[in-house]
Amino acid sequence: MAQRVQSVERALSLLEVISLASVPPTVTELAAMAGVNRATAWRLLNTLEYFELIYKDSQTGRFHIGSGILHIAAAADSQHMAKKVRPLLEQAAQQTGGSAYLEIESRGNLIVLDEYRSDSLIQIDLTGLKVPHHCGSVGKLYLSSLPVDTLKNYLSQPLEKPSTRTNVDPVALTQEIHQARETGIAFNYGEHRSEWCGISAAVRDSRGRYLAYINSTMPSATITRTQLEALAPVMSAVAESMAESLTRTTSQRN
Repeated sequence: MAQRVQSVERALSLLEVISLASVPPTVTELAAMAGVNRATAWRLLNTLEYFELIYKDSQTGRFHIGSGILHIAAAADSQHMAKKVRPLLEQAAQQTGGSAYLEIESRGNLIVLDEYRSDSLIQIDLTGLKVPHHCGSVGKLYLSSLPVDTLKNYLSQPLEKPSTRTNVDPVALTQEIHQARETGIAFNYGEHRSEWCGISAAVRDSRGRYLAYINSTMPSATITRTQLEALAPVMSAVAESMAESLTRTTSQRN
């Protein structure tokens, strides 16, 4: 430990500050917290961004953890992680009657990491499907994780309305997204495609940061909105179990 490289140590310190921040920090805030001047912070941040370990929101100038971290984590223990999460996907599918998906966010995109299909004759495949955030239950949870100014900017722009049930009212959406932030649960009932609906739960660590999302999707013809909302306790329990499993995996590795 006596032969540490100062520039590497400083870069990793910045990375740690970003990962632990409850609100994505600016370069000025990062320089102050890491004890370096602004110019040095910029150089280190540019290097981290080059390797996709972090990324800067072009609208807010704030820094977030990048997809490169996920690639490193996946390479480190992907099979073990998948093995621990898979039974919970199966549990979600069996208890809700829908197809269950594990999703993460990377640079504003939602990526399906794993899935467990239901036994229904009507199957819905979310893999590779681009769903506007305000139209999907996972998307609403992602929006609930954004800083207030970023969310406001998203909702102030013209919003797609792919279904007659799509809600494009900024006021109503803001209220729904704030509720999703409080409960960790969001719904979509025919808001992207009228023939399907879904419920999602945020997988959050002890600090409230979003680790992943667990989603259950099913045909809207087989379930009412009220019945869908009644699945909230089931999805919350699965998300809590998943958070415990992921946290336990990390602590054991450390």
